[in-house]
Amino acid sequence: MNKDLAKERQNSSLRVQKLNSFIGRNLFLSDERYKQVLELKSVLASQIKSLYDENYENLEREQKYELVLKKSLELIEFANEHNVTNYMEYTYLIGEVMGTEKHLFGLHFTMFSISLELWSTAEQKTYWDRFLKENGVFGTYIQTEIGHGTFIRGLETTATYDPTTQEFIIDSPTLTSIKFWPGASGKTCNYAIVMAKLIIDKKDYGIHAFVVQLRSLENHCPVPGIEIGDIGKKHAYEAIDNGFVKFNHVRIPRNNMLMRFAQVLPNGEFKQLGNEIVMYACMLIMRGILCMFASLLHSISTTIAIRYSCVRRQTADPNGFEPQIIDYQTQQYRLLPGLATTYANFFATINFRNILNSFKKRSSNFSQIDPNELAKLHALSSGIKAMVFDECLKFGQINRLCCGGHGYSASSGLQPVIQEADAGCTYEGDNIVLYLQTARYLLKAIQKGFSPHLYLDNLSEIKASELFKRFEHYILLFDRLYENQIGEISNRMISLMEDQKLDRFEAWNSSSVVLVETAKIYICLFIIYMNLNGIYEHQKIECAENQIILEELFELYLTYGIVEKFPNHFLKLGVIDGQEMTVHQNRLYELLKKIRQNAVCLVDAFGWSDSNLCKH
Repeated sequence: MNKDLAKERQNSSLRVQKLNSFIGRNLFLSDERYKQVLELKSVLASQIKSLYDENYENLEREQKYELVLKKSLELIEFANEHNVTNYMEYTYLIGEVMGTEKHLFGLHFTMFSISLELWSTAEQKTYWDRFLKENGVFGTYIQTEIGHGTFIRGLETTATYDPTTQEFIIDSPTLTSIKFWPGASGKTCNYAIVMAKLIIDKKDYGIHAFVVQLRSLENHCPVPGIEIGDIGKKHAYEAIDNGFVKFNHVRIPRNNMLMRFAQVLPNGEFKQLGNEIVMYACMLIMRGILCMFASLLHSISTTIAIRYSCVRRQTADPNGFEPQIIDYQTQQYRLLPGLATTYANFFATINFRNILNSFKKRSSNFSQIDPNELAKLHALSSGIKAMVFDECLKFGQINRLCCGGHGYSASSGLQPVIQEADAGCTYEGDNIVLYLQTARYLLKAIQKGFSPHLYLDNLSEIKASELFKRFEHYILLFDRLYENQIGEISNRMISLMEDQKLDRFEAWNSSSVVLVETAKIYICLFIIYMNLNGIYEHQKIECAENQIILEELFELYLTYGIVEKFPNHFLKLGVIDGQEMTVHQNRLYELLKKIRQNAVCLVDAFGWSDSNLCKH
């Protein structure tokens, strides 16, 4: 072990194993399961070579695809052998082999499988479960087109019902309707969930989900009427075959429409069986997974940069001694707020996962959920996904800069983290569009007089605690900031429409920058409450040393939010004045010194191995 890292660990007051166990228990829901996952991780490392032990970085694109395909199939076999069915556990495990590279069948185990589970009738689910297992089916999810992505209602691919044959005709009627970007569709997958516009007797019944075969199960050739291929090189994901799919009057059986919430009878009669908005529950589950993934990804770049900053020395002092670069305040100011954000986002995304699971369980797979609750979850999921990927990218790049030239080397392990976060700001919803979706809900809430906030059941218990009293001043500042901000933007919208006579779209567009900022403040407030809950729960494990450090880390997150994230808003809206801002800024500098002493052990607590972190 490097002597500087050894010294950092020796001088820290943090009990790493205790905190690691707490993180693992939160991630995998029990101490026992976390121990089992760690044992499986060790077994996996002994059975399947890491991608980076096979010269992955220096391979050509086709060779990378073949190697990742091989590893992906081996990992599926391992998961089946050891009965790993939870996708979060699976994602955590495969990092031991794949590092931060993508698994080839990620969409099969997420959007494809989740869509079948949530959108199928009971009979359809039974049929597709059996069919997939018996025929070696690997599926993908196909929504985005050349012309439209996040705006689902704008999709142009059609599914026209033919009552004479009881079939749907899937067609790409225009250039812009060609499906573009679906993962693993270019070469690999043989089936897909295709989102298309349902047409019956020339009437548009909106967007629905259809199971479509893409390739033959015998020779893997495209089925008649489908033009399909790889879209070519991208900024990253060289091994993943993102594809294009053009449908030319492809016929599929009537039962291939997933009919849990809407049904087309043999004679062509359309029946709405429930609230169509429930279909978006699939997106909620996917975003819940993505948000946790982004927070863990962020922790990887933070781990690399903090460890590097403790072993790298630079610029001798008057005595000729070269300090560790983490001892420079400028390095701490760049690095340590990212560490605080890593923990904050981890607690927030874990709690949001638990909230989603709770709603799913008590509403029969979301089918009986209150539409108002679903709208709130959708607004939160949109904003959380946008913020955690924004911050994963922002701090990933900062962490790269903190590692200097070495950080620019592929061997640093930072490149794929930044590339993944970069793509994550676009896939499953462009971040700006998602913030605006959140803002739309917030405006509706203030105009109709209901609360947009989602709190945990134990909030009153937390508010009665000494922990809450310590942070109450900060939390009230952020509460006031949100209330002032949403009040201002609501009044602005009313003024634009009533005084300046703009229509609603023009008023919205003229306010969209401020609306995005409003959504960010709302999501930050949610993260604060979820982080507070995480630290409150940590108190129960009776580790006073770690509790002190986690509280300092939380305070750093709060002060950074005031001083760096939203300073203009705090000052402009009169929440604090310039003198108070100076006080918070000085407190931030004090906290940097405190957190620096335990920074290495705080990243050690995430438990990442070298295979997870870098190319070696």
